Amino acid sequence: MNYAEIAAGFALLADPNRLRILAQLDQGEDWQSATQLLAQLPICQPTLSHHMKLLWQGGLVERRRQGQRTLYRLDRAALAALLTDPLTAPAGEGTPLATTPPKEAVAAPRPPAVIVRTGHKW
Repeated sequence: MNYAEIAAGFALLADPNRLRILAQLDQGEDWQSATQLLAQLPICQPTLSHHMKLLWQGGLVERRRQGQRTLYRLDRAALAALLTDPLTAPAGEGTPLATTPPKEAVAAPRPPAVIVRTGHKW
């Protein structure tokens, strides 16, 4: 896992709703449907669908189709890999992220001021 993947994984964990979903998947049955998750979570169905898509794309959740239903389960191996010593340098990444010197901040140029006459006093 490289630093970009580690950062993306932690970004997934930074949302309270996604943490609740992962906790529910960890406590529940092996595979759970959205209906089962919604019964235990204080969110609506579109919100759950959005978060499940992000968690699946991030590799923290597995999904499978069963008829018209989609079932989900926590990928414990992926979560463990993310949480196991994330600050050490991954293979091929060179030095750890903490020793990388910061880049100098460059101020963005300001756009020119535009005055629009609207028929009122300026």
